[in-house]
Amino acid sequence: MKRFLYGSLMAAGLLAGMPAHASELKIMWYLGTDAEEQAIKDVLAAYTKLNPKTTFNLQIVPYDDIDNRFAQLAAAGTLPDLSKTSSMRPFIRPYLTDFAPVFGKDYLNDFVPGWAAGAKLGDQIIAAPLQVTATGMLINRSAFDKAGVAIPDIKTSWTWDEFLAKTKEVADKAGVRYPLVWDVSQSRWLTMEFQYGNHIYSENEPYKVVFDHDKATAVLDKFIGMTKTHMPPGLWSGSSSDNPKQLFTSGQAVAWMSGNWQAGGLAENAKFDWQAGPTPYGTVKSSMVGGDYVIGFNTSEHVDEANAFIKWLTTDPKAQELYTKPLMYIPANLKVPPIDYGNAKASAALQAFKEELAASPNYAATDQANPAMQYVWGPMRQTLFQATTGQISSAKAIDQIIKTAQDSLTEAGQ
Repeated sequence: MKRFLYGSLMAAGLLAGMPAHASELKIMWYLGTDAEEQAIKDVLAAYTKLNPKTTFNLQIVPYDDIDNRFAQLAAAGTLPDLSKTSSMRPFIRPYLTDFAPVFGKDYLNDFVPGWAAGAKLGDQIIAAPLQVTATGMLINRSAFDKAGVAIPDIKTSWTWDEFLAKTKEVADKAGVRYPLVWDVSQSRWLTMEFQYGNHIYSENEPYKVVFDHDKATAVLDKFIGMTKTHMPPGLWSGSSSDNPKQLFTSGQAVAWMSGNWQAGGLAENAKFDWQAGPTPYGTVKSSMVGGDYVIGFNTSEHVDEANAFIKWLTTDPKAQELYTKPLMYIPANLKVPPIDYGNAKASAALQAFKEELAASPNYAATDQANPAMQYVWGPMRQTLFQATTGQISSAKAIDQIIKTAQDSLTEAGQ
């Protein structure tokens, strides 16, 4: 009788439209901007509207805690169904879904190449590229116009020596406080190394450290000189309270070394004409490719549903636009058509950043995408502070960075 009653209730539920085999996917996400929480909620709601049987339990976690959380959940056997991440460290790889048999071995061909390379592990595809970021120069166009100095076309660009001379000239003629402000970020400095043909790791497995000591030292010397002649005093020593973003947005700097994620704030707050690029080069034109991936876990009870969502999010043009547009991000998928970001300057800036990404060498992405870099960023930052404050020589700083990079390959299981 109980079995008959249960069957009748189930039948009544189905007749009433209740979904059978409904799946609630547990999703772990960190936020790159304040707007991202609403953006990912909108994405999840859109997917559920298309696929009513799939709902989501979203957990927002701090970026700095993501790897600790993975380790804890793996040990407890309670990993989520999918997550956002910026790297796939060795300890988590055995738990990751291999997308190659599901999406096809050619799946990564549609994505920014260097960033896609970071999603591979041998013949496996252990992550899905979500979005990319580009590092480059933001220019105070109004200051150049006031000074009567021309800005070159993005395809022509200018060398670092030309750029430094011109920004100094503009600052003097237009009465702008600083020629250059620079995010206090080790990745921004590494971008300058890329622009002189130097990078940390080989681009392909087996990975090895290829950072050229003499080249790197020369670039670091040049950078330290810039901190003294073009930037706010004490910016890179930590003794200044000046904020690069505030200085540029308020019109107190001619140029700002940052990235595409700043376009939204500038479109909203800058009271002067501005543009992205051209970014200076040394011997090579290069940006730095950063970004995020989406991973699925093979421990999930809902692997098929998680895979379906991940493929939709990373390949459907509407899904990519829904996620990236409010965040001023660049889609990792190369097949996504140009996005109208709702502001002419912001849209032009994102397109410029995208063009500079396309012109960048492969190592502009593979260094950042290599999981071993996660063991280098912190020590690199500290070493750069020591060099810019004169505690150690540039040559000694590069020695330390190379040693850290060599150790990182062991730590990353490479």
